[in-house]
Amino acid sequence: MIERRIRNFQIKELIATGGMAAIYKAVQISLDRIVAVKILHAHLTQDKDFIIRFEREAKAAANLQHENIVNIIDFGQEDEIYFIAMEYVDGKSLKDLLSEVKFLPQEIALGITLEVAKGLGYAHQKGIVHRDVKPANILIGYDGLVKIADFGLAQAQDLTSVTVTGSIVGTPAYMSPEQASGKRVDNRSDIFSLGVVLYEMLTGMKPFKGENYSSVIHEILTATPPKPFEANPLILKELSPIVERMLEKDPEKRYQRIEELSEDIQIQVRRLRMEVERKDIGEFVSNPEQVLNNLSAKRKERHFERGLYFMNAGYDKIDEAIDEFERVLILDPSDTKAKEYINELKKRKEKGEKKLKEKKVGAKRSSLWIPGALILLGLILFSIFKLLPENKTPKELNGFLVINSIPDGAMVFINGDSTGKLTPATIGSLKPGEYKLELKKEAYESYTQKVSISNGETIRLDVTLSKIVAQKDTQQIPKFERPKKVETPVQGPAYLRVKVEPWARIYIDGNYIETTPIARSIELAPGVHNVRLENPNFKIWQRNLKFNPGQTLNLNVRLEPLEGSLKLIVKPWADVYIDGKFIETTPIAQPIKLPAGKHTLKLINPMCKIYEEVIEIKPNQMLKRSIELEKK
Repeated sequence: MIERRIRNFQIKELIATGGMAAIYKAVQISLDRIVAVKILHAHLTQDKDFIIRFEREAKAAANLQHENIVNIIDFGQEDEIYFIAMEYVDGKSLKDLLSEVKFLPQEIALGITLEVAKGLGYAHQKGIVHRDVKPANILIGYDGLVKIADFGLAQAQDLTSVTVTGSIVGTPAYMSPEQASGKRVDNRSDIFSLGVVLYEMLTGMKPFKGENYSSVIHEILTATPPKPFEANPLILKELSPIVERMLEKDPEKRYQRIEELSEDIQIQVRRLRMEVERKDIGEFVSNPEQVLNNLSAKRKERHFERGLYFMNAGYDKIDEAIDEFERVLILDPSDTKAKEYINELKKRKEKGEKKLKEKKVGAKRSSLWIPGALILLGLILFSIFKLLPENKTPKELNGFLVINSIPDGAMVFINGDSTGKLTPATIGSLKPGEYKLELKKEAYESYTQKVSISNGETIRLDVTLSKIVAQKDTQQIPKFERPKKVETPVQGPAYLRVKVEPWARIYIDGNYIETTPIARSIELAPGVHNVRLENPNFKIWQRNLKFNPGQTLNLNVRLEPLEGSLKLIVKPWADVYIDGKFIETTPIAQPIKLPAGKHTLKLINPMCKIYEEVIEIKPNQMLKRSIELEKK
């Protein structure tokens, strides 16, 4: 077969082979481009059912033009060879990727799932069900683009089940219960199959296993797999409800539309700070180990932050704090700080449990309290007077400073001393108090900020460094040609027209002129003038501008907003919306950065009344709000 020509395609090399067909890398001669050619196995060309299925794949996919679906170029027959020509994906199948790394980082797995969901959602809108969603049919390019292949089992949703020589077709381990039972399937069957794929990406194992075809089908119909976080301790518990709903045996209990699934995943991705871009997926396909190490470092930092948050949230959150620090140790067994915190938390838990037992015992002995009360009172008073001079204070907990910068690689200084770390960096063991933070990087202006750390607090800072530029006006002020030399020089005043977003007070040479928006032109004497624009919630804009006689200068400026932050504590919990946009679900470890000004805060918990208020964020200040929701 190698180097054989089929119609307009020169076959080059074998890429993969399966039970039904082989796939070759080829060249489309007319356009001189690389393509993939799928050729039906010779022994199947005598079977009409397989030929029909092969043709169905070509026709189904040819009508689906979407970036997440492999594009079909041609279909035909030549010398009893049936072939499909399609776009070539320079990358790997998810099946090959899983054979290399066993399981994927949560961020990458969710990113791939969202991309597959886009392609399936498009097919479902066209009335097409794939019916064979599995890792081998998910192709991932080195550019990070994810594509669905092999629509050989695809069918319109209103058709009955497709069979080949009386047998149910599909890959057993990824079938939905209704497909495994030979019942009619719809888009919800693809959602179940994608759930199996997501489970395998997260845990490295299939949820339904068996020694043979019938035992796998039995598992699908009857068994409940372990929760993802039980199969892989690194998986966050928040992801389990999504996977479990995808794997519901009753289609009515599953996601009814794949768009609902995507929305739930995106909410958790934002909440857990697991966003990945397409290039991140591509880099993982190219170099899994390096990307895994980078993501592991970020994940360790995230678990540490969550652990500190829960640690300081009180006795009720001790178990959650221990879980987070244990995840840190899974990623980095040598982290001594996580070990210390786990030991401290376990001691706190033991003390708390002991106190609860003592309270129960005390309740049983309540009838005996009066005779001992006077003695106890005397002891308490004696203890108070004895202990007063010592002036004991609550136990002091160190805080942490998590610093990210754009670009990274900036040197970190605390109170003028180098920490020896480059951004992104986590600075630990900071006692409560005020610190001077400095970031320094060659070719960038130094960044300085005062940071106040409370007892056991973790503060996250995201800093964008300003590049050092030559001392010239960097604003995009229109350039004006020099007036042509004429016999009589232009005389008269100059004019300035100002447009500012959102608005500003205009000062020229220190004198207040007017507040925008203004329709008129400001008349000025020729020469250099200092123009300053002020808005209390935005950075001051100021330039020295030269005005020639008779010139009208149009100044268009978009002011850069000042920022503040919101530290939010909500009991019991809530989805946080600001100005109508979902931000995150509490608990939120870090302050939420917001432009200075008024914002609408909305908190939603289905068991409580909706909470809404208008908050005002002041520049360079943090607003702290502690809110207890009212139950319905």
